[in-house]
Amino acid sequence: MNKIDTLQKYIETESFEDLSILNNQLVFWVDWREEDDAIVEYCEKCLHTGVLHAELVYSGEEIFLTIKYKDQTFTEKVIDRDPTLIFLNRVLLPDYEIRFCKGSDGSDTLAFLPLSKSEWAELESIHGKEKLDRLFEVIHQDTQMFSKEWDFEFE
Repeated sequence: MNKIDTLQKYIETESFEDLSILNNQLVFWVDWREEDDAIVEYCEKCLHTGVLHAELVYSGEEIFLTIKYKDQTFTEKVIDRDPTLIFLNRVLLPDYEIRFCKGSDGSDTLAFLPLSKSEWAELESIHGKEKLDRLFEVIHQDTQMFSKEWDFEFE
């Protein structure tokens, strides 16, 4: 069964239960306390590129994440999970795109779906852009996932 077929039930039902049973070969889950190099490792387990690796480099008080993809090396200062996911997505473009699974929003462990551009295009042709946008948020420079502020009302 391919990735598109595996995603069908969740896309049709939009239920958290169907999202939560998607295995780590398709969706990767990131805890808000996760080490940044582990995030890259989880993504690689989904994509199986064989050319995506990361390591943390400590320099005094600062921590840097170095991502190696294909024959290139990218380094960025570690700040928080959101910038790390934005950075990783930028490194993988245009080959792959990671999108935030909105069904996991509000939890301390969030889900992310990395797919090739052609797989995203196939999903869009089957389900439409509006439905995909409702389920999977495109990650851009200002995307807030873990750092989102919640306005809770207490009675």
